[in-house]
Amino acid sequence: GPERRLALQNHLAHRCDIMTATRILSEITARRDDLIALTQGLIRIPTLNPPGRNYREICDYLAARLEPKGWKVEFLSALGAPGDSETYPRWNLLARYEGGLPGDCVHFNSHHDVVEVGHGWTKDPFGGELEDGKIYGRGACDMKGGLAASSIAAEAFIAACPEFKGAIEI
Repeated sequence: GPERRLALQNHLAHRCDIMTATRILSEITARRDDLIALTQGLIRIPTLNPPGRNYREICDYLAARLEPKGWKVEFLSALGAPGDSETYPRWNLLARYEGGLPGDCVHFNSHHDVVEVGHGWTKDPFGGELEDGKIYGRGACDMKGGLAASSIAAEAFIAACPEFKGAIEI
């Protein structure tokens, strides 16, 4: 009857959710080395603020990764923003991937600048050294590591669910 049909639908929906989650986790696991390399690559671009160095370089680096994978990339100048100057222009990147069906957009917001290096470093602050499962360098925790993690997570989701509804932005 109707109760049995509803129970079966709920069971199948739950099973599909578990299968989708399993596929996504599998895609993320397969990208572990890629996550490490991307985090290291971002750390190795010294985007010090102040004064605002290498913003375009890091945007170009990300665009070179995302565009070939089907992301629409837009470079945005923060013209007139505090700290923006001819010498140190404040560049940002907006990358968007459209799913197969209309729907909402999930936006991962990150920043790519880091504050001054400070004193007491035992490792190169822009080396991105991997030791004992940890990556060392300016931005490893705030926010280049997070930017790399959201990028890899988005790529894994797209691989696992290519016909998803909506869009993803980084």
